Amino acid sequence: MNSRKRNTLFTSPFLVFIVTSIFILSALSGCGGSSNNVDQPNNRINDAEETATEGTAAEETTAEETTAEETTAEAIESSENNEESDQPTIQENQENLEEVEAEKWTVLVYLMGDTDLEEFALTDIVEMSKVPTSENVDIVVLFDRSDIYSEESVLNLENFSDTKLLQVKNGSLHLLEDQIGERNLGDADALAEFIEYGFSRFPAERTALILWDHGAGWPGMGPDEGNDFDILDLQEISNGIEMGLENAGIDKLDLIGFDACLMGTFEVAIAMAEHADVMVASQELEPGHGWDWQALEILASDSSIDAQSLGLAIANYYEQHAIDNGTETEITLSVLDLTLVSTVDEALKALEIPLVAESDYLSAKLGSAQSSSLRLGKNPDPSIDAQMIDLGNLAIELGKVEPGLLDLTTNLVDAIDEVVIGQVNGPATKSSSGLAIYFPELRAYSQEGYFYLEGIESWQNILGSYFQAQESIPEEEQARFVTDQYSATYTLDAVDGLFISAQFDLAAQDNLTEAVIYYGIPEEDGSILFLGEEPAYFANDGSGLVEGLYDLTVLTMSDGVDTVYAYTQLYNDEESQLAFLDIPLTYVPPGALDFESDLNDVVLSITIDTETGEILSEIYYSTDQTGQWGELVTDPEGLIYPNFLFQNTDFSFDWIEINEVGLWADIPSLTYSFEPLEPGTEFVAELWVFDYGGNSDYVYVEDIIP
Repeated sequence: MNSRKRNTLFTSPFLVFIVTSIFILSALSGCGGSSNNVDQPNNRINDAEETATEGTAAEETTAEETTAEETTAEAIESSENNEESDQPTIQENQENLEEVEAEKWTVLVYLMGDTDLEEFALTDIVEMSKVPTSENVDIVVLFDRSDIYSEESVLNLENFSDTKLLQVKNGSLHLLEDQIGERNLGDADALAEFIEYGFSRFPAERTALILWDHGAGWPGMGPDEGNDFDILDLQEISNGIEMGLENAGIDKLDLIGFDACLMGTFEVAIAMAEHADVMVASQELEPGHGWDWQALEILASDSSIDAQSLGLAIANYYEQHAIDNGTETEITLSVLDLTLVSTVDEALKALEIPLVAESDYLSAKLGSAQSSSLRLGKNPDPSIDAQMIDLGNLAIELGKVEPGLLDLTTNLVDAIDEVVIGQVNGPATKSSSGLAIYFPELRAYSQEGYFYLEGIESWQNILGSYFQAQESIPEEEQARFVTDQYSATYTLDAVDGLFISAQFDLAAQDNLTEAVIYYGIPEEDGSILFLGEEPAYFANDGSGLVEGLYDLTVLTMSDGVDTVYAYTQLYNDEESQLAFLDIPLTYVPPGALDFESDLNDVVLSITIDTETGEILSEIYYSTDQTGQWGELVTDPEGLIYPNFLFQNTDFSFDWIEINEVGLWADIPSLTYSFEPLEPGTEFVAELWVFDYGGNSDYVYVEDIIP
C-alpha cells in the first residue's frame, strides 16, 4: 500500500478507507432542493433581451459621446515603473474629474484573477458586460490575470497575463490604463490606489467596492499567485480601504462586497463597519461561478436604488445562479447592515460575563451547543477545517441547553436578526442566521494570529476561557465507557446491518458532546483503514446508553476506468430527507507527483436524497497553501486520490493519501455510488464518545460481512 502521511493532530479518530480497483460503477448526478428567498424581486433579463438592449444602447451612442469617450481614455496618463518600487502606480488624471452626480453609483471591482479561478473571472466579466449601459452606474475593474490557467480573450480584449484597469460599458471593455504592468493585488497599497483612482475618476453619490477571489474569513482572501501567493489579510483589506477612501475624499462606502468563500463572519463585519454601511458576503464556501454579476442591472434601471436594495438583488441573483448551476445545496449569502453590527458585539459582551466567570460549569453547555450548531467550511480533517460556526445558530442551541442564559442568547439572536437585512440559504444551510464566527473545536486547532485581531475582545476572551475549561475537565468526568473495550453488545444482519451499543460512565454525562460510529477494514498488523463515519446516539436521561448503526455499504468513485472506495463523513437531515457527505481527497496536477507543495487538499460535498438514494449534487472545494478556499479547478490530466485517517498499531491516527490508484480529474465525468461490502469481508466498527474537551473512549467490534 503506497501512502503519504499528513502530519495532523487528532484528539478523536476519523475514518479512512481502502483504495481498490473494482468494476466500473455509476450514479446519477443532478440538482435539487430549495432555499429561502429574500424579499426582493429578481427581475432577470434573458440573453436575447439583454443582447437587444445592449445593441440599442450602442446604436444610440452619439458621435459626440464616442469622441468624448476616446478623448477621455487618451487623456489618462500611462504609469511608468518607479525605479524605487516594484509596484507601478495607477495615475489619476485630475483634469477629467467630474462633479459628484446625484443618484449615481460607481461600482469598483477588485478582481484578483491570478489564481486557478481565472476562468470564472472571465465569465463574471462577461456577466458585468450584460448590465445595460446607463448614466446611473459606472463599473470599473482592476483585473489581474494569470499566465497559467487560461489564454482566452474576454469580450473585445485579447488575452493578457498582467494587470489592467478597465471600464465595463456598452457590452465591452474600455481600457483605462494599460501600463501598470503586473500588480500585486495581495498588497494593501494596490487596493488603496485602485479605490482612490476609481472614485476620483468616476465620482458618484453612491459607492460600492467588491473584492473577488478565494476567501478564508478572518485570515483574509487571495492569493495573487503571480506574486508569491501573497494574500490580503483582514488588516490589509481594512488598511487599503481606509487609505483609498481618505485619498478619494470619501467618508464611507455604501456597500462592501466579497465574492469569495467564508467572508460572511462577525470578524469581517466588525472590521468593515468603519468603512461601509452594507456588506454582502457568504458564510459558507462559494461555488466557482460565484455571484451573478447581472444583478448590477438593478442600478441601471433605477437611479434611486440604495445599498440595501442592491445587496438584496445580489443575493437573489446569486441564489438563482446557484440553482441554474445545480450548486444551491450549501449556499449562503447575507446582506448585513454594518451600522448595527456593534449591537452584536454588545450582546457578546453581555454573554462574556457569565461564560468567563462561570466557565467551569457553562463551558460544557457551550461545547454541547457548538456540537449541534451549523459548521461552515467543514472538512473531516480538522487541520483543514475552517473551524467556523453559525453564530445565531450557536446562540439558539446555547439557550436550549442552558435556560439560565436564555435572555442573553435571545438578545444575541435578536441583534443578529437586526443586522441581517436578508439572506439566501440552501437545504444544508437552512439553519443559518446569516453571520458566522470562528470557533475552533479545540485549542490545538486554533490559530494564534486570531487573538491579535482588534475589535473582537469579548469573543476572544470567551474562547480563551473555554479552552482553559476544556483542558481542566477532571479525569473522573472525562468521556469513557464502563463496558470492557471488547464487550460491546451488537447484532449483525445482511439486510439490517450492524447495530452496536455500550454503556458510558454517568459521571461524564454532562460533558459529553458527540457519539460516532466508525467502520473500516483491519490490516494484518493490527492497524485499521476506516471506510466512513456516521453520527451515533448517546442518551442524557441517566441510562448511560450509546448506540450506533452501520448499513454495511461504502461510497465508491469512478472515472470510467478505475473505481475506488471513498471515505465519507455523513450527516442526515430527517426533515428535508437529505443526507450530506463530506469526502476528503487530494488533487495532484499533471507533473506534480514529486512536489508535495503542489498538491491540493480537497473536500467533495455530496447531497443525497435519502428516499431514493439519488445523488442530487456534488461540488469539489480545495484549500491552497495559504489557507484560502474556493471551488476546485482541475486539469483533466491530473489525478484525484481519496484521503483516509489511519489508525496505527499504537492507536494514534494520521490522515493519509493512498496513491495506488488515482482517478482522472475530469470532474464532470466522475460518478458515485453506495455499494455493499462483499460477503466474507472482515471489517471493524468502533463506537466512540467524546466530551467537549476532546477526551474520548471507544468500544470495538470485529466480524465478517454476512
